[in-house]
Amino acid sequence: MKARNILLACSVAFLSGELGAQVQVENPSVKKDRREVEVRFDIRDMPEYARSRQKVVLRPYLHSGPDTLWLEPAQLYGKNRFRRERQEHFLAGNKEWTLTGYNVFLKGGTLEYSERVPYERWMKEAGLGIAYHTEGCGCECCGGDQGVPVGPVYVAPVPEVTPVEPSAKNFEVVEARKRWVFKEKDMKVFFPVSKTVLNPDAYNNKATLDEIMAGIRKIGDMEKLRLQGVEITGFASPEGGLSLNTRLGAGRAAALKEYIRGEMPELRDEDFVLVNGVENWDGLRALVAASNMEYKDEVLAILDDNTLGTGRKAALMNLKNGKPYRYMLKEFYPELRNACYVSVFYDVLADKVADAVNAANELIRAGKYAEALKSLEAYKNDDRVFNSIGVCYMMMEEEEIAIEWFEKAIKAGHAEAEKNLKQLK
Repeated sequence: MKARNILLACSVAFLSGELGAQVQVENPSVKKDRREVEVRFDIRDMPEYARSRQKVVLRPYLHSGPDTLWLEPAQLYGKNRFRRERQEHFLAGNKEWTLTGYNVFLKGGTLEYSERVPYERWMKEAGLGIAYHTEGCGCECCGGDQGVPVGPVYVAPVPEVTPVEPSAKNFEVVEARKRWVFKEKDMKVFFPVSKTVLNPDAYNNKATLDEIMAGIRKIGDMEKLRLQGVEITGFASPEGGLSLNTRLGAGRAAALKEYIRGEMPELRDEDFVLVNGVENWDGLRALVAASNMEYKDEVLAILDDNTLGTGRKAALMNLKNGKPYRYMLKEFYPELRNACYVSVFYDVLADKVADAVNAANELIRAGKYAEALKSLEAYKNDDRVFNSIGVCYMMMEEEEIAIEWFEKAIKAGHAEAEKNLKQLK
């Protein structure tokens, strides 16, 4: 009869809706805080269906898909239930037992729940649930499970990154000794036969000299270029004697150097490299190869024969009774009477760290945090990368590491790191 009465009481409660009544949860919050998740909620309005002889056991939990984490339970005691359990503890020798922590009275009590658990990736979009059941009703039907609406567990920070301006004091060579490209492939300045005096107004020299000077000045005006050297190779045409040609080659190179220094006094001696090319056999070969002259193949064979040495000139003069040689004297040799082929070389400079940070910041804006972090690895001892490294860790949810980098950046004077740090503290 007693069991029947208990069952009847539970049935009446169920039909009246009491057991279906949910726990009234206030101020629910589930938030990620660094490497932990904090779960908070309050219960002030206790379940009205619970009786003095009963207690309601709450079992909060986080859930997302197949993953569930049960949290510390809470117990809401009726007065008679409390007296009974206190007596049981007293008889067991625990005379100081009372309600503490998440154990409160049903009537007049307030449950302020706050638990922290280690953060796991699946918790990013986790929901909060509370399973509950009533003890002391004499059956297993007094309970339920309810979801508690909460906002997003993890709200991604807004990264603060700023461009890093290249600094001249941090420039280093990234490409060495590049040849300046002029409009003409070969910059040639011509001299009169057997002379070393440079006449800027003859042989169209002025246009060539102006272009050489413009190229040197442009290199000097560009912050990320540095003049590496002006190379002047002095030549004479191959028809003269070797000693004369040696003197002419050296003198013509020196004459052109002095002209350039006169136009740009700031250039130093060490900015010039003078090469005495003596007899311009390479230039002659290029002209022959590009022509349709008679006996072309025979002439090229002599020019390419390195075993001839100083006998190359005699071989050309004797070829076909000197006919091709006389043709070259008329058509090619005047063009070979030049001071040089002028080459201007420069180094390309860069502030590698500034460039790396700016490139990494673009990756950060694209959400490629791991790639950005890897690109900065080689420069991690330069304070200009500290903030960007911190941002990468922050966006990858490695907050503790991010904080270390932000604090280092702030100490080094990078204000943007303060805005990032505030989002983590």
